[in-house]
Amino acid sequence: QETRPQTLGVAMADSPVGAAGWILEKFGKWADLPTTADGAPDIWSKFSEEELLTNIMLYIAPASFVTATWIYYGSRIEESLMLPAGTRIQVPTGVAAFPDPVFLPPPRSFAEKTYNIVHWTDMPRGGHFAALEEPELMLADLRTFIATVSGARS
Repeated sequence: QETRPQTLGVAMADSPVGAAGWILEKFGKWADLPTTADGAPDIWSKFSEEELLTNIMLYIAPASFVTATWIYYGSRIEESLMLPAGTRIQVPTGVAAFPDPVFLPPPRSFAEKTYNIVHWTDMPRGGHFAALEEPELMLADLRTFIATVSGARS
């Protein structure tokens, strides 16, 4: 995905069933899911068929699988995630630190070196697809952050 996005994209565009399998595997591995009796992730405990099919079709129907992978390659070759040493982002920043098995949230002390953290929540559950997995938790946290930066009382 990061090193050869065109290869992945073309393969996924050529095979809608392959694309569906690839996407479902990511949901199974990256979401915060219970396991079934045989140890497999219980994807249906968290996501409906409609939610998963909608996600899959967002890539298949517009034939966007190839271009959707470019961001990973671009961020790697441009090192866009790296800020110059000593750079500090002054914009008030909120973090909802979901236990994502793919991209672990940084320690708060590390994030505070670069960002103006005004709100931080260590979420009790949720994975890589936090907005789909735990929409109520995310919404409540977003509302709290907005109240914090707007000066309103929650």
